[in-house]
Amino acid sequence: AIGAALTIFLRQSSDVDGAADPVRGSSVVGLIGSVCLQNPMAILALYGGTFVGMSLPSRLTSGNAPGKRRQGKPQSALSLVASFSAAGAMAGLVHAFTIHSGYFKGGWGGKVGLCAFAGTWAFRGAASTAEFISQRQK
Repeated sequence: AIGAALTIFLRQSSDVDGAADPVRGSSVVGLIGSVCLQNPMAILALYGGTFVGMSLPSRLTSGNAPGKRRQGKPQSALSLVASFSAAGAMAGLVHAFTIHSGYFKGGWGGKVGLCAFAGTWAFRGAASTAEFISQRQK
């Protein structure tokens, strides 16, 4: 969750085009985390969160698909960071489940990205379900 929040914060608050790029923002947060943190699992979790932070904000918060733009409510900076933090936390839960279940044997190449995808997908599914239920109650 921290890696996702830091990455989206860096992307949204930067005036420099390079830092607004999702891959560069993820790299900056991942590099700083790998220098500052000592525990390899903490570094992996932070860097996995940065993968969530590379998501397109309109996709994560409103579910916009290419060619099917839906008008969402304007997002404040705090709600955007909170959305990415929640998606990062869900990705962290998937990550923890896969580690403790022994599902992935060997290295972690590509598996962190899969966990990030699963977390963002779960967040979008939960948000869509909550939106559907609130519309049905009206």
